[in-house]
Order: sequence, then C-alpha cells, then structure tokens
Amino acid sequence: MPSIKVGRLVRCTVVKDLPGKDTYLALITGTELLASLPKRYANRTYGQGEELTAAVFMTTEGRISLSQRSPQYFRRITEETLAEIIRAGKVRVRKAASVVNGAFAKVSIEGLGSVDPLSVSLPYLDKVKAYTTDTITVVRYSPNMKEYIVNSLVPAPAEKVTQVLYSQSLREAIVRVDPRYCGFFVGKGGTNVATAAKLLNVKIVIKSAEQEIAGTRERGAEHVRAQW
Repeated sequence: MPSIKVGRLVRCTVVKDLPGKDTYLALITGTELLASLPKRYANRTYGQGEELTAAVFMTTEGRISLSQRSPQYFRRITEETLAEIIRAGKVRVRKAASVVNGAFAKVSIEGLGSVDPLSVSLPYLDKVKAYTTDTITVVRYSPNMKEYIVNSLVPAPAEKVTQVLYSQSLREAIVRVDPRYCGFFVGKGGTNVATAAKLLNVKIVIKSAEQEIAGTRERGAEHVRAQW
C-alpha cells in the first residue's frame, strides 16, 4: 500500500456524492482507503464512477481530505507536467500559490545553469489541462527579491513597474506602477496581488506612480510653506 502523505498526488474513483455535506467520497486507487473531496476544492463536477487526480490536503485521525485547488496540487501537477526537463536538470519547481475562490494559481520555476525556465517550460504546459481547468501562471524565479516581486505579478506587464521598495525585515513591498495598469497588477477582487504575495510570503502593496509624484509635490509645497 502506498504511503498517503500530505501533498502526494493520488488517483481516485468517485464512489458517491454526499450532497448533504457538499463532498465527493472517493476510493484511492490501489488501496482500500476512502477520502473526501469537498466540492469547493474540486475543479469540476464529477459523477459516480469517474476517475480523478487530486492531492492529499490533510490527514486527521484516519480521515483523508483531498484537494484540486491547493498549492500542493498545483505544484505536483506542474512537476508531473515538467517531469522530463526536471529529470534532465534544466528546471526546478520552487513553490506554488493559490487563493480561495480563485480559478488560477502561480507556480515559481527556477532555471538551472543558464536555462531560461519560461522558454523551456512553455511547450509542456498544455499538458496541465489534463489535470485542471484552472489557469496556471508560471513565474520566473529570481534570487534578486525586487526582480522576483515584479516577476510574481505576471500576467501584469513588468515594463509598467516604475519602482519597487522592499523591506526584508518587514517582508513588505510597495510596487509603484503606471496608473493606467493598476487594475492589471491588483487583479479582479485583488486576486493577482494576493496570489503573488502568497507565493513570495511578502506583503505587496500596489500604488500608482502618480501617488509618488503627488506626494513629492506636496512635500515640496510644505517645504516652501515652512520657509515662509
């Protein structure tokens, strides 16, 4: 019997729908173990007898909970999709992040040696559709934190960032952007910036570059008034 650990990808067959609990009851392939998949953590509707892949989200007192929306799930399916280039030593998956009720996730990938992680990964990413209908955005990992913060905000255009202020001790960043693109960086309902913040474990605040200019002018006016 395979080890059932948190984060592990497992194949299952739906045994029944538990409508009163809004949960699917599933049998883990190759075992006699039953697991629950809450419908809010499933990426689509399933019928009895259908097979699915999910990640073990939690094991508590012999109960196994599954998810198709957890960071572990998005990380594992990306690793499965990129298995060939991971084995070849070209890339490494660093981390994944998702937010509740968000139909997308971000996955950070590091290129090893001189490999560009995005260019080598993109040809494989269509295969991820076999696992999820959610959108997975690949983020280029960088050891330079300011650069990594900008990268994490994709698909917002990096060239529209005018300044990044980062405090390592506070784990906070202020990202100033072209005011016409603030909505792209924040995302619908704040989900883009929230997912980026989870990926980096950094509080990220998006501000319009105009706020910086206005603040500078205001401080200048205050200085003039002080001189008077």
